[in-house]
Amino acid sequence: MSGPQHNKGIELLYKCRESRLHRIHPFNKLAYILLTGAVVYCGPYGLSTAAVVLLYNLGVALHNGVFRSTWKLLWRILLPISMFMVPIHGILYPGNQNPLFAFGWIEVCQEGLIFSLTVLMQLAALLSASLLFVLSTHPVDLIAAIQQSGLPQSLAYLIGSPLLLLPIIRERITTIQDAQRSRGLDSEGNVIKRFFCLFPLIAPLVLSSLIQVEQRAIALELKGFNAPGPKTTLRIISDTAWQQRIRWMMLFFSCVVIVYSLWK
Repeated sequence: MSGPQHNKGIELLYKCRESRLHRIHPFNKLAYILLTGAVVYCGPYGLSTAAVVLLYNLGVALHNGVFRSTWKLLWRILLPISMFMVPIHGILYPGNQNPLFAFGWIEVCQEGLIFSLTVLMQLAALLSASLLFVLSTHPVDLIAAIQQSGLPQSLAYLIGSPLLLLPIIRERITTIQDAQRSRGLDSEGNVIKRFFCLFPLIAPLVLSSLIQVEQRAIALELKGFNAPGPKTTLRIISDTAWQQRIRWMMLFFSCVVIVYSLWK
């Protein structure tokens, strides 16, 4: 179930849209993440396969109205990684043989650049599939789907609660930063200055998080979290027969690709 009411309250990564991607069952999206990982890491033609999967995922994001958020998160995560990975592997990769250019005694080789580009492309493909899931699936829908499938209530809470807690923690960090700055803490400046400002920011966050865990545990007990018997939910997630068949096909194909990779 998707709707505008999902965006009320805390700010989530989830983007409320009326698209086909949003209506797909959460388990199908999780199965697609597994399939993506199996294909890009265990399938043949590593770089080419990962590039095709990445382009496909970006096309899905564009078609379903989440391309802007997907692209923004994708390059913000991958850019810092690539800034370290590309030069390190270009210079120090064990299989380096063919230098492309040199800076004095430092040689950047073709093999290292291809290896780093392949790893980055595989990571981008898997990350884009994960972002499609996060941006199109409300955590409450995931929890409801787990409950409706007959899996334990504790599993639903274990998987869904981090997705709900992350926005709360992010808002709490902003509140703590504003409070400490109002008390005279200068958290701007060079890296060393920011490092010494970490403790006044982290200590209140850890203490408040521990208090929040206790409060949530008490609230769950008051709501009968561990009470025996079947649980009911107001949110019903549609799971049609064709979605179930596609889900099992993706799981089967993922296993085939992994077994083929191990056998090969």
